[in-house]
Amino acid sequence: MVKRENIELRRKSEVLNELISDQDVLRDLDQKLAKMVEENQPEQGPQSVQTLRSKAWYGREMARQQEFTANRLEFLDQEIVTNRILLVENKNKERIIADKALEHRKSLARDKEELVENLMPHKSPNRRF
Repeated sequence: MVKRENIELRRKSEVLNELISDQDVLRDLDQKLAKMVEENQPEQGPQSVQTLRSKAWYGREMARQQEFTANRLEFLDQEIVTNRILLVENKNKERIIADKALEHRKSLARDKEELVENLMPHKSPNRRF
């Protein structure tokens, strides 16, 4: 029972670590996209129509990607919170199981001691040799 709980705990921990890793990658991508949007601002002075169209298309694509990463980051934030809660619940469940197992072992040891005491012949303290 405890091994199964440990495996479940390890699996949930790995999932949480993967989510956090994905979140870090997406934050980095979001920062890069923000920097690219800043760099894509129209320059002063005359520009060709093709350049303006190209910058506008590129700006829309980056904005779309930035929106996607923002939505994905929001989703990952919620998933991380949920997985942390599940991990804590699993750890508490494992702790409760370990406490119950310890109490059971103590109970068995007490029962064994009582049995041994009951099987031993009682000596009378007033008896002399």
